Amino acid sequence: MKVRVKLYGTFGRRFPQARATAGMEMEIPSGASAQDLLARLEIREDQGGVVILNNRILRMADEIPPGAEVGIFQSLYGG
Repeated sequence: MKVRVKLYGTFGRRFPQARATAGMEMEIPSGASAQDLLARLEIREDQGGVVILNNRILRMADEIPPGAEVGIFQSLYGG
């Protein structure tokens, strides 16, 4: 199934085809979870990827619906 992915923070630098405002279209298996999507993008759990769908943070086990537009944000650290 196709989904549109927008990458924020330094994640966007990994994928030059992902334009800042439009993101990029990806093909993922039907029933794929947020964790599956991060794995497909080679974003490790320790890199702090947060997946957003419809203004809601997804849990890693949450399924991504067909045709979804998701944002992947990098967690911020600091002090």
